[in-house]
Amino acid sequence: MYDQRVTEEGAARTGPLLAVVGGPTGAGKSTLVNSLVRSPVSATGILRPTTRKPVLTCHPRSVAATHVAGLHPIAAPALPSHVAIVDAPDLNAIDQKNRSVTDAVFEQADLWIFVTTASRYADAEAWRHLRAAQQRRVDLAVILNRLPTEAADEILPHLTQLLGEPVPLFVVAESALDRQGMLSDRVVTPIWEFLDKTASAKLAESR
Repeated sequence: MYDQRVTEEGAARTGPLLAVVGGPTGAGKSTLVNSLVRSPVSATGILRPTTRKPVLTCHPRSVAATHVAGLHPIAAPALPSHVAIVDAPDLNAIDQKNRSVTDAVFEQADLWIFVTTASRYADAEAWRHLRAAQQRRVDLAVILNRLPTEAADEILPHLTQLLGEPVPLFVVAESALDRQGMLSDRVVTPIWEFLDKTASAKLAESR
């Protein structure tokens, strides 16, 4: 979680902003996380659910300062040092032994990135968790993933109406993945820049 912790010497140590990527199963969360960090840190595949426990990743320089629900961070040099990302399982698709860890991850989130698709964006259960995040005043961003071009005019206004308040919204059109199963830099750069800007703003506020 993005905060300031006091070391034994009394100096404040700032951890990275924690961005938790959540949403319904099969929405492409793991592919998005891998694409953002430019490394296959989270398993992807046909099996559902693919992600069964949270996967935490951060810049190598931030590993010592990143403490999230007892998870061991995976180093990802492509991330800025002031951002840590968690690929979280769908809360309805995890076994009980991982549920407490996942709940703790969401409780520690500074930013929740809600990933959904044209066929899943109105799922009631996912929206219950999103509403809970809104009530806790957690910063939110929404990614509408794999959106068919012909569906944009119908879905985007409805999704905006459901959100009920201004929330950063990113649209990822249906597109081919590269040989590593990742989205292109062109697709994820706006999301990456948003993360960097949000974390930088939080860092400036804490000083």
